Amino acid sequence: MFGLINANMINNLLYKNTKLAVALLSSCFFMLACENNVNEVQALSARIGGIDVGKDVSIFISTDGKMTAKLTAPLMKKYLLDSGRMVEFPNTIKVDFYKDSLHIESKLSADYANYKEEENKVFLKDNVIVYNVLGDTLWCKEMIWDQVTNKFTTDKEVIVKQHNPIAKIYGKGFEANQDLSDIHIFKPQSNSFAILSDSTGNNPK
Repeated sequence: MFGLINANMINNLLYKNTKLAVALLSSCFFMLACENNVNEVQALSARIGGIDVGKDVSIFISTDGKMTAKLTAPLMKKYLLDSGRMVEFPNTIKVDFYKDSLHIESKLSADYANYKEEENKVFLKDNVIVYNVLGDTLWCKEMIWDQVTNKFTTDKEVIVKQHNPIAKIYGKGFEANQDLSDIHIFKPQSNSFAILSDSTGNNPK
């Protein structure tokens, strides 16, 4: 749980460095839920001109044998001839982050994403939303999900809603960990603090 962010407190926030390894994106095309048999998996993918295409994919991310995240997307393209070995999710993406393989602690969604194996980063854009189980929520137009540091970053405008104390913060540029317990807004706007009565999690535009 984190308190109200202001210009003085922001520079004093502590950051967590947990370890998260991305499985499957670099080693294979995609992995579906265990109830799908081999024929069903093959039927859902096709290779078109150097591009592997998968539909309704689920990718499981794990560390030390424990699932830490699940990524789902209606469409995935893996560019086999691309020097950066890019994987693209052009028609929305959703990620559930797990605390202990059983309990979800935060969720992410965006209209578009791509992952470059050499950079080990996921670029997300358009309607990027992250929220945790406590109700803390972050909105932005573009964001980088760094697989090495397990952090979200952007230099774009951002809106943050906090549950305790209830507040809404506007700013430009931020860094946050995956469960939103630590957020550093680089340029918070003056007079951006407000008490909210709406706890539905709707976009506060």
